[in-house]
Amino acid sequence: MASSRKSPRDATGRKAVELAEAHAEELAERAGRISTINPIDEVVVADEDVEAGPEVGPAERRMRVNTDLENVVIGQGTNYTFLRGKVYTVPAHVYDHLEEKGYVYH
Repeated sequence: MASSRKSPRDATGRKAVELAEAHAEELAERAGRISTINPIDEVVVADEDVEAGPEVGPAERRMRVNTDLENVVIGQGTNYTFLRGKVYTVPAHVYDHLEEKGYVYH
């Protein structure tokens, strides 16, 4: 049969029991309520005078390269092959990279 007595060396367990007994009324009063870490502020409606956020460029760009590029790695795990003069629709980051290197027609 297991003993229900707490070990005299169990300071954590004794302190938890003492605090539970000392705050029993407060805990009973709060039972069933939802609490959050941060208090919820009242909802504020945005003013119409607020400036718009930064403009985002297109997700894809159309381009032509000025030289043949075979199995070019741009980003992790992505290989591209481009033939000179042919029009391609590519993600903006690919266009930006090739444009920076001087491979894109203007």
